[in-house]
Amino acid sequence: MYEYLNNEKSLTKARIQQIQLARLKETVNYCKTHSNYYRKTLKGFNTNSIKSINDISLLPFTEKDDLSSQSESFVCLKDSEIADIVTTSGSTGKPLIYKMSEIDLKRLAYNEMLCFKCASLTKEDTVLLAVTLDKCFIAGLAYFLGLQAIGASTLRVGPTSIEMLIQTAIATKATTIIGVPSYLLKIADYIRLDGIPAKALNIRKVICIGEPIRNKDLTLNHAGKILSSSFNNARIFSTYGITELAISFCECTSGMGGHSHPEIIYTEIVDENSNVLSPGKEGEVVATVFGVTGMPLLRYKTGDISYIMNEKCSCGLATPRLGPIIGRKQHKLKFKGTTVYPQAIINTLASIRDITNYCIIATSNIDLSDNIEIKMSLSDPALSDTIRNKLTAVLKVTPAVTIMDYKDIDTLKSSVSLRKKTSFIDKRQIIK
Repeated sequence: MYEYLNNEKSLTKARIQQIQLARLKETVNYCKTHSNYYRKTLKGFNTNSIKSINDISLLPFTEKDDLSSQSESFVCLKDSEIADIVTTSGSTGKPLIYKMSEIDLKRLAYNEMLCFKCASLTKEDTVLLAVTLDKCFIAGLAYFLGLQAIGASTLRVGPTSIEMLIQTAIATKATTIIGVPSYLLKIADYIRLDGIPAKALNIRKVICIGEPIRNKDLTLNHAGKILSSSFNNARIFSTYGITELAISFCECTSGMGGHSHPEIIYTEIVDENSNVLSPGKEGEVVATVFGVTGMPLLRYKTGDISYIMNEKCSCGLATPRLGPIIGRKQHKLKFKGTTVYPQAIINTLASIRDITNYCIIATSNIDLSDNIEIKMSLSDPALSDTIRNKLTAVLKVTPAVTIMDYKDIDTLKSSVSLRKKTSFIDKRQIIK
């Protein structure tokens, strides 16, 4: 099923389009036959009208609200054919339930194996998997399956105590760590404060999930720079994953965007009017999955903002790449006449060492503009005016700032989702 990608570097642009055209037709026919949702929305659609991959524009978009409100109508298999069920975190709304077959799990493992190959992992690597495998979380499962497929030695440490993780890393001479940047930064702080010598750790690769470690120009942001320097100048890899697509994009050693794998996904970027944008233009990420049997999705609007790069990568791959996630469409803020994405604020806050914890809260004004309040804890409360000035200098606007206790902010960050903390709380929908 996946023989084409055993040697991705042999794929030309023309061959990629051939593969994707064939896959698209197969997927549309499968959806029309097995999905109640697509049987209805694609009624009367003739698959033969698809002559090239660009004809994907003939298909309707699938919205997140459609999947959330009609999830069972997307399921293409009997309950007895479902092998695993995962959910999204629910940090941006109602958690979505996603059902996978054994074939889907093999596809998931295959995608992660290709991602890890991009990140130069081999069977010689020993990997600390600092990601939870429970709580119906897809990432830990996906990475474990991918590491098994590539043959690497895996330590399923999860987001455990930092001291235990470091002791395990030293004892096993682990070469790689996979985790959420905010957690990895805590490990970096522990290493620095405890005076652990660089030679004690053998970490050479750090694979970051769930949070961006690059700016939109592909340079490392503050978190990425700290992680690189903290782990013996280890190579840092950014990834982007979507539960509903059972997919992730991972950088190669060139660090120039997350490679997609054309036999299992086709990605588009659209503007606010749903017009497809050319490579390099920023807009909403839209994706169509290939090879999924449980809950396949056509032209699924993810709500995430990024851009696509189609030129051949310096690593030798001709496969399309996805840039860093700039923000989420529903999170876009209109503040004092300026468009601001929370991620830009987060990047700024993360770069100021005196800020020990923070949470951004957005509310609405009656004039359809937004309010932004930043609740933060400081190493020295006397620095509050200095921090405000730094925020104004970078953001060009001045949000309201409230100084709070570290633990109280942690409580706020845990109030949205039981599974993970969030640094951005959107209260605008409550008022509207």
